[in-house]
Amino acid sequence: MRSRKIPSDRRFTATHSWLALAPGQNFSDFPLRAGVTDAAVDEVEVVSLELPAVRSTIEAGAPCALVWPSNRTPITVYAPISGLVTLTNSDALANPALVADDPFHRGWLFAVLPLPTSSAYGLLTPAQYAGELSEAV
Repeated sequence: MRSRKIPSDRRFTATHSWLALAPGQNFSDFPLRAGVTDAAVDEVEVVSLELPAVRSTIEAGAPCALVWPSNRTPITVYAPISGLVTLTNSDALANPALVADDPFHRGWLFAVLPLPTSSAYGLLTPAQYAGELSEAV
């Protein structure tokens, strides 16, 4: 198990999804990138991805994508917020190993434009997520 990197510019779910938040911006003014944390893909070889379709709507807490490891059942990705999918990461689709190698940067999965009713309520701060990880050990 490698040491966990928890970026300070993200919010997290207990199901190991993340949402990048830009400081000083209104929550629903622009698409936000989302992905899975290194805890979700620890010690697996990611060989395939199933991402939500562009222009589809995802719902916070609902399954929205699958990450397929080489020798296990798929890892279900749960949407961190509700919104409209505006973009998927074509680099990660072409090279799924990016999701495990660099999950917080080059291995992001999709961008979502939050619905006006969406909020960061219920998302974990980096410190809260670190606490969740330490409790799970």
